Amino acid sequence: MMNKKRFTMTLTATLAVAITAAGCSKADQPKAADPGAIPGKAEDLVITEPVTVKLYSHYAAINTPADVDALFGTVKKKHPNITIELIKGTTLDKMISAGEVPDLIATSHFYMGGLLPLEVGSDMNDFVKKYGVDLNRFEPQAINAIKMYGKKGELFGIPYTLNYGVLAYNKDIFDRFGVPYPKDGMTWEETVDLAAKVTRMDNGNQYIGLDPGSERTFARGYSLGTIDKNGKPAMDSDGYRKVFSLLEKMYNIPGYIGPGNKWQYGIDYFLKDQKLAMMQTWLAALTSRLPQLNEPGKGFNWDVAGHPVFNDKPGLGRELTFQSFMVPPTSKNKEAAYRVILTMISDESQAEMNRGNNLTILNNEEMKKQFASSTDIYKGKNLPGVFKVKPAQAPIPSPEYDEENYKFLRESLLDMILNKRDVNTVLRTAQEKSEKYIQSERSRNN
Repeated sequence: MMNKKRFTMTLTATLAVAITAAGCSKADQPKAADPGAIPGKAEDLVITEPVTVKLYSHYAAINTPADVDALFGTVKKKHPNITIELIKGTTLDKMISAGEVPDLIATSHFYMGGLLPLEVGSDMNDFVKKYGVDLNRFEPQAINAIKMYGKKGELFGIPYTLNYGVLAYNKDIFDRFGVPYPKDGMTWEETVDLAAKVTRMDNGNQYIGLDPGSERTFARGYSLGTIDKNGKPAMDSDGYRKVFSLLEKMYNIPGYIGPGNKWQYGIDYFLKDQKLAMMQTWLAALTSRLPQLNEPGKGFNWDVAGHPVFNDKPGLGRELTFQSFMVPPTSKNKEAAYRVILTMISDESQAEMNRGNNLTILNNEEMKKQFASSTDIYKGKNLPGVFKVKPAQAPIPSPEYDEENYKFLRESLLDMILNKRDVNTVLRTAQEKSEKYIQSERSRNN
């Protein structure tokens, strides 16, 4: 981890120089007509001179030039003068220290809070106003989640693709043991009970009923963060007690904890080993891996269902996640970056992306029904059931403390499932660790 104070001084100096330079060259930037008179057509305003938009992908699943071509195809067609260059082999902090700031950053909203201290997020409210962007077109949960990062009403990103929680399941395992298939929007209590029925040793093969993901994702149905609205740790709470109690019940099912204290199974155990009956995961992660089942000898009978819910939160599954574009204040090609964003959030681009592997960010149920339609991956599957369960609100982020606090929660989970410590004790331990950590950090920064 870099020296925070040293980096801040370097960053401030770098940004000051860059901002001054940007101000001097403002007249040289391409000018756009006022799009207010042409709502929905702002993306058609063209860049007339060749320009390269430097893109940095921060955990946004844009890893190769092929990924860029696949995702930004509409941009290429509408704006042939814009070249999108994917930056590889470095990190944002190194780039900023060297004065080389990207023009566009793609990232998950999970990681947006960690980027803001680097001062790479400009307030996109001006962009929204200038280009007549209608935020009501977007999934409201996404816009609300981004707004949580703006302490003064800032909007630090524009979302462009959505991800939904989904329960994938192996029909063959349920058929083998004569157990009914999962249903859309089952409660977590029902899901854990169902998992117990298909967690068995059979002909030397250990079948596991459910991989619930991490404790933090399991808690998302309650929109649980790690810090409350008063800035105090929030792990020793009724919500986390319910979450940990359910996890305790599941991991106490005979066979769940494997040799060598194996307790995580993951998507390979579901798709490759085919010994995991149910898996809660992201729709995009599942969709990107499903084509491997078309290879000879690798397929099995599978389907999807709406994400499980807590019994006192009916109809609300895992919180949604989404990818967003951020434009650094010191981007040298802001106008071109804006054209990229405008094109990516247009109906045309969203429909094209949605027919592939990227779910639309638009609040458009008819468009969602066409998800992955160009691939036939979900032909005959219960894809509509996935959207019957609505996403829960994202928890209030705490970029300064979340990373360490989630480590404390993971340590407490392992203490519970491997050392058989009780729920109240492990959560109280996480709470105490967090209190000490926060007190130490605040003292150090004062």
